[in-house]
Amino acid sequence: MFSTIEIERFRGIRYAFIKDFRQINLFFGKNNCGKSSLLESLFLVSGVSNPLLPVHVNFMRGYGKVRLNDLKFDFYNLDSALPIHVQATDGEVRNLNITLFEQSQNNISLNADGTSILSNVEEGKYGLKFDFNINDKSFVSRLLFDNANPSDATREVAKDYVELLRCTYLSPKFDFNASIQGLRSILQNKDEHFIVEGLQLIEPQVRDFVFTDNEMFVDIGLPKRIPVNMMGDGARKIVSLLTAVYDCKDGILLVDEISNGFHYSVMRNLWKVLIHAAVRNNTQLFVTTHDFDSIKGLRDTAVGENGYDKLIAAFKLLKTPDGELKSYHYSLDSLDYSINQEIELR
Repeated sequence: MFSTIEIERFRGIRYAFIKDFRQINLFFGKNNCGKSSLLESLFLVSGVSNPLLPVHVNFMRGYGKVRLNDLKFDFYNLDSALPIHVQATDGEVRNLNITLFEQSQNNISLNADGTSILSNVEEGKYGLKFDFNINDKSFVSRLLFDNANPSDATREVAKDYVELLRCTYLSPKFDFNASIQGLRSILQNKDEHFIVEGLQLIEPQVRDFVFTDNEMFVDIGLPKRIPVNMMGDGARKIVSLLTAVYDCKDGILLVDEISNGFHYSVMRNLWKVLIHAAVRNNTQLFVTTHDFDSIKGLRDTAVGENGYDKLIAAFKLLKTPDGELKSYHYSLDSLDYSINQEIELR
């Protein structure tokens, strides 16, 4: 599990260093303070050999363009002269540098019939280079684009390196359909009670569910099972969260804005089910929120369960005018005191 992360020159973060991660980590702060960028940094360093990840995180933000200038959005102040640097420790040291490069070549083509001559035609290529090392052993991966057709990219993955760490990123606009494969695994392993317990937070009458024709049907005591989509966004998000925890066994799950789609009254029970699932599957959670009820729900859950206080860390994030992302670590005791004293945390 990650214990520290260092970030340099990624998006709006000029520099950040955060330590003392635990199994359950909650980041809170105002909008645009860097919460999502922090999760994206964790995502990048969890897949150090995959140069497609910067493009994927842009897609998750709803931006799908991959021209040269589009890729510069990942760099601090749009300045790609210096690489993005992310380093994390999880028993080993993962060190990643991301460089944006551009290259061109001059081709001269002489048409034999003399009707046209093409001279000095520049065919530009550009891309992302991942220089990374694991415990001082170095590797390189590249993603190469062609100006003539940016939608077709060539990926060159580092040889002699196999990524063993499993990491999933759930954005605020989560895709429920991505949970389908995870549901199959849960049913095959007879672990469907994970999902049932979670859905009971939304609808206490939930008894079980079945999966057929790529659709999930839930028994809530009616004459027929109903599609989970008919239970609303909260039900679908619980399914996505728990299947993601299950899929990331012995790995990492990143959840951006956990409270989206949930009524404040379910937050304590949601945390209880989520933490229980994470502990059972040895999954490390990194979660963001700007919602006070999410923070209070986590506090209430930790107070009510023996041993949870040792698993949980909460961090308030603030970004300085010069781009440094600062974190303030709240232990359970200090978080509890601050909430009881109604001290502003966000």
